[in-house]
Amino acid sequence: MPFHTTVKNDRCAPFMALIIAALAGLLTLAAFGQEDGQVYRILRIGEQETMSGYLTCWVDVAPDNKTIGLSSTQGFPYRSFAVDDELNVQEMDIGNWYAGSRARFSATGKYLLLQQLFYLDYAPNKDRPIKYEVVDRATKKAVATFEDLYAAAITPDERTVVTLDKDGLHLVEIATGKRSNTGLDRTGNAVAVSADGRQIAVAHRPTKEELEAIPSLRQQKDAIRAAMKVGQVVTIYDRHTLKPTATLDELFDKVFRLEYSPDGHDLWIHAKPHTRKGGNPNPDQCYVSVADAATNTMKRTSFPSLARYEPDFRISPDGKLFAIGSQNGKFMEVHLYDRASGVMKDRFVLSYRLFEKMFTKAEFPSDGRLSFIFLPDGKRMLMTFGNRLIEWTYAP
Repeated sequence: MPFHTTVKNDRCAPFMALIIAALAGLLTLAAFGQEDGQVYRILRIGEQETMSGYLTCWVDVAPDNKTIGLSSTQGFPYRSFAVDDELNVQEMDIGNWYAGSRARFSATGKYLLLQQLFYLDYAPNKDRPIKYEVVDRATKKAVATFEDLYAAAITPDERTVVTLDKDGLHLVEIATGKRSNTGLDRTGNAVAVSADGRQIAVAHRPTKEELEAIPSLRQQKDAIRAAMKVGQVVTIYDRHTLKPTATLDELFDKVFRLEYSPDGHDLWIHAKPHTRKGGNPNPDQCYVSVADAATNTMKRTSFPSLARYEPDFRISPDGKLFAIGSQNGKFMEVHLYDRASGVMKDRFVLSYRLFEKMFTKAEFPSDGRLSFIFLPDGKRMLMTFGNRLIEWTYAP
């Protein structure tokens, strides 16, 4: 769902109708109970028997598809284990942030990039500087630490961290900590590096010239004025020259996350409307739009979410399914979509039925956040659920 305001002859109208229909479908599905017959089980990590500690806030799978990584809240160690061997756990004392971290593997799994997480954001419409760390998995030590960044990403060659802060975009060598002399003075709040390492995508506040170049806004003075206040654009830069090569032909709400798909086909844009934006019935509503990574043109698919925290989203090993976290009342959900068409195929609700299978009634199930991964067998997913993981066989 792109940024939207009333304009004359709005060329985005068909696309908006598509997104409205998708949201209507999401709400319709939410009105019905979880279907029977789903195959799932609750996993104890490292034979943990009590509710103390280790509330998992993020899960990721290493590029070799052999290792699962878990980051926890309240300064508890980062844990990892081999796929299907969750009782034998390795630990690293890294991060140590109260609400935990989003911990992602680098291209080969040599490093972890930790992004500080928060429980509450009292200024959701403003850019919030946070902490990042790059951790060497071999030494279990942080090799780079950054304060007050808006966003960061490790390049596929694992030599450089691309950083965004109040001074703009810069490249930092992981081995030496040296910051490049060249950079962009223009700041932003989300960044991603393409799978081939040739392009860097950055979300910026728009200039008037950029807005006038968007077809749906041409000659629409009122719409342009509104977009200057709360809209954003995504610009693509050449990785080596840092010169702009394209700007996506779309206006977005505030962009919280940019990510290139692992197969290199898509650029995902996660955005959320301003909390005071008119016509937004649900303040939790957000969406992931999709751009073609090769042509830098927008696709017609978009994936909505009602997650209270920034939702996790992934694609299946075969690239055919797109999963995104969402929320329905009290319960978190994982929604599975056909990646090409944007049609919802299935969903998993983390509801009361899970309490019946808990090992002890004293366990605390969740802190309200949901992360998940597809397992490499192309049949199962793992989802965070407090100090446990839920294994769902979505393709029996």
